[in-house]
Amino acid sequence: MMKRPFRFLLLGLALLPAACGDFPEPMMGYPGRMGMILAHPPPQRIVVPVPHRALLDDASASVFATDLTNSLVAQTIPAFAQKPDRGDWVLAATASLTGDLVTPTYSIVDPRGHVQGHITGTPLPSSAWANGDAATLGEAATAVGPRLASLLSDIDAALKENDPHSLYNRPPRVEFFGMKGAPGDGDQSLAKEMRKDLPGLGVVLVDQRDTADYLVRGASRLSTVDANTQHIDIMWTVQTADGKEVGKVTQPHDFPKGSLDTYWGDVAVVAVSAAAPGVKEVIDNNIGKRAAPHPSPAAKTS
Repeated sequence: MMKRPFRFLLLGLALLPAACGDFPEPMMGYPGRMGMILAHPPPQRIVVPVPHRALLDDASASVFATDLTNSLVAQTIPAFAQKPDRGDWVLAATASLTGDLVTPTYSIVDPRGHVQGHITGTPLPSSAWANGDAATLGEAATAVGPRLASLLSDIDAALKENDPHSLYNRPPRVEFFGMKGAPGDGDQSLAKEMRKDLPGLGVVLVDQRDTADYLVRGASRLSTVDANTQHIDIMWTVQTADGKEVGKVTQPHDFPKGSLDTYWGDVAVVAVSAAAPGVKEVIDNNIGKRAAPHPSPAAKTS
């Protein structure tokens, strides 16, 4: 039967002396794969009010606001077609007429009323625009969606870079809750290695939630593949301090039955050396930073 072990164990164990560890030699020669599932956080919530200065009648303007909202949602941006409340970011759409062409313009306005960026759309036939042609309005909204998503990302990065107190400019503080569900001494060994590796990646570990920016929890799930093989999923979940999940690193592995029932030893070292950079990358993604490359050859992401 073809076994499906996990690549980080292959890459790591190949570097270990043959006599070390408490695991059967067959574990050291299997082909395999590693999966890391990284969730990318959504951008800032944004509101799309009815664009009364877009050279459209009220009904068409309302339709266009909905089209723009749907276009942003398609880019995984939490957008809402409604009047802005205090504290909302706003997408303000206007339009200008030149000859027989209408040119829409889109501005991103922060909660203080300051324009943080704008985009000029593609000129469109004024007759179709003025008539509120559904296809024309829909195409305009769909076309500008990816550009608006990119603009929002750039604005967010610029604001974080300029704020000395933002997580962009200081190490993230993490409360780590350990590992649960691993056989043998896996809970203790995996937790020990994660506590050792995260600070080396620029993370500050804290013991109280009210001082933490992120929470990291480890969990393992064991199952039986056949009479000789077991499967384990090691999962590292990253949450914001208020408990919102922002990403997860998942490590699947097949191994000979019972071989992890006692001591994990160097397998825990190898597992965490692959997982810790993934956890840090989830955090960096949530902050909006580009994660620095890590030296571990097994720390591949997808």
